[in-house]
This record gives sequence, structure tokens and C-alpha cells, in this order.
Amino acid sequence: MSLKDITADLHDLAENTPFMKAVFAKSLPMIIWTEWTYWKLLFYYQIEQKCDEGGLLNDLQGIKRCEGLWKDFLELRNGDESPTANSINNVLVEYETYIKSLTPKQALAHLYVWHMGDLYGGQMIKKIVDAPHNSLEFENPRELMTNLRAKLTDDLGSEARTAFEFAIKMMKELYSE
Repeated sequence: MSLKDITADLHDLAENTPFMKAVFAKSLPMIIWTEWTYWKLLFYYQIEQKCDEGGLLNDLQGIKRCEGLWKDFLELRNGDESPTANSINNVLVEYETYIKSLTPKQALAHLYVWHMGDLYGGQMIKKIVDAPHNSLEFENPRELMTNLRAKLTDDLGSEARTAFEFAIKMMKELYSE
């Protein structure tokens, strides 16, 4: 069974959160999208750092998203580097702390969930959300997907599910009906 199959139920739940429904309905307030961009910058940094510790990104050139997320955030804030009002939140801190406790291999499951999401669903979001999307631009998406998949094993299923559970919690925290 693939990680995609192992996480399918949670992927569906994440897609059906009020947050994602508002994204696809083009009704998510831009301040919420801005906060989401900042949150992603913070936890992506932790994921990428942890994977880098184990040398797991060495052959995934162009996978890192933090620089693009920072550019997106600055553009959304018209150059203002200060965090938004709800930038630091308990669920975000819990997720960052959790990622720090992982081994690099375990963190790879989180990289899979988030970065594959950017490589796939993020491409739809670029067409829907009227915002900067530097973080969703990839030079060699097919090569990245192939190289990332080659590193994945089914024993990462539980950790990939945890990444989706945190995604759902964070989206619910940022936006609910």
C-alpha cells in the first residue's frame, strides 16, 4: 500500500475543511491566507531543517520552499516583515515542537505531505487564490516527485497521517465557518 493510499481518508478530510472549501470558493479572507503563508514558512523551515540534518534533501534540488514562502509573505504584507496578528498559535507551536522531535527519516513523511501537496494541489491553488505564489513554482516538478517517491517507504504511513492531522488542526484553527 502506498503512502497516498495510507493517507487517503485524511487527505479527503483536509480537502473538506472549511478553510479549503473557502479557498476553492474564492472566499477565504486574504488576511487568513497571509497568516497561512506565514505559518507554512515556520513549519516548513522545521521540516526542511530536519530532513537536511539527515542529508535527505541532497538529491532533491529545488524542493525547499522557505525562500518562496518568505517572498510570498513579504508581497502579501507589502514588504512589512512583522508577523500578522495571529501568527503564533498553540497548534502551530505544537507542530513545530513535534517536528523537532522527529528523526530526519520521520520528517520525510511530513515533507512528502506538504511538498507533494505543493507540487500537485498547489498548482490548482495558484489559479484560484489571487496572491503571490513564489513558493509554488518548481523548476523540475516531475524529477522532484520521482526522486522524493524513491525515498519513501510504507513505514512512514503513520507519520504521514500525523502530518495530515496537524494540517487539519491548523486549518480549523485559522478558519472555521
